[in-house]
Amino acid sequence: MFDVISDVTFLRDRGFDRSAVHYAIDSYIAEAGLVSLFDILGFPDWILRPNRLRAGPVVKTMKSLADKLINERRQQVQKTPPDLLDLLLAGQDPKTQRKMNTAELRDNLLTFILAGHETTALTLAWALYLIANDLQRQDQPRTEIQNNLRGEIATGDYVKNLPFLRQIIEETLRLYPPAALISRTAMAADMLCGRNIQKGDTVIIPIYALHRHHLLWQDPDAFKPERFADAKKLERYAYLSIGDGPRFCIRSNFAINEAIIILASLLKSFRFNPVLGRKTMPKMILTSRPTGGVWLTTEKIDAEPNPGLFFNK
Repeated sequence: MFDVISDVTFLRDRGFDRSAVHYAIDSYIAEAGLVSLFDILGFPDWILRPNRLRAGPVVKTMKSLADKLINERRQQVQKTPPDLLDLLLAGQDPKTQRKMNTAELRDNLLTFILAGHETTALTLAWALYLIANDLQRQDQPRTEIQNNLRGEIATGDYVKNLPFLRQIIEETLRLYPPAALISRTAMAADMLCGRNIQKGDTVIIPIYALHRHHLLWQDPDAFKPERFADAKKLERYAYLSIGDGPRFCIRSNFAINEAIIILASLLKSFRFNPVLGRKTMPKMILTSRPTGGVWLTTEKIDAEPNPGLFFNK
């Protein structure tokens, strides 16, 4: 997943140290997502949290690498096709004509990379876990894939012809949303569901709980991709896997299409089965990761099983 998002973002920078950025991002997520005892005890924000101190050098490394790349790209002539960095460098406010400075470019790039590879990888891990435990629903998209691809490599051109595979991805995002909660800080006093919200209060929306609420979903804990056969019938704010409104996920279409293509490529050639005794539970850090990874066996279609394949993210 990281290689895909890197190619989209830095298509022309083959010398870019991707491994260093990947390691830094994983280290950052591991530290930044931890809840500090200081927060639980209500310590003021000006008291530094231990996890933030540990994450500090990692953030510095990521920013330094991104700044270096941005400054080098400014000295180059744009080529075709442009990558994301080219587009961001060329972009400007239509009213003021202002372009983003280095800090703004860097923050957009790192956000795109950080959110881009982690969420898609987790979606695929959970999707494989769900269909491995439901062989009937695993065979249904395989038939759809075989009828449409007919031995060809899965590409974006085939996505529109794989509706059930899209439903599997959507239902996976409902049951195991990578961003399991979102928070907003109130900029002014307000009223929410009869409760007073003061300026500066933090409001948290538990997306994981919202997606499994019995008043919003029938049989909410069950894996039923067909729920999304007609997305227009769903209540708009009952499903927030990719957000909504001004904070709608910037790469939602890219991510879902990417997941469909990869899942189609896997299901075309392999059957997935669970490993007995390996129970998978979600663990919330910054994202909802499978504790200990997802353990599956793979069976080549019309071939012998290949045991012990491990899917983490």
